Amino acid sequence: MAVAQDSYTGNGSTTVYQYTFPYLKQSEIKASLDGTATTAFTHPTATSIQFNTAPGSGVKIKIYRE
Repeated sequence: MAVAQDSYTGNGSTTVYQYTFPYLKQSEIKASLDGTATTAFTHPTATSIQFNTAPGSGVKIKIYRE
């Protein structure tokens, strides 16, 4: 599969973010905050992740397939 990702900017209150790319297993879905990988999220739906704590205002969020 090709590299795929979606990017967002945190606002301090939003915890759920959608991703728009295909995957085979949920374990392929990764996230980083300001370039640092994190595993502090769950998958409430097949096309979204929910962070345990809302990323702060201005934090660069990357959701990607690995």
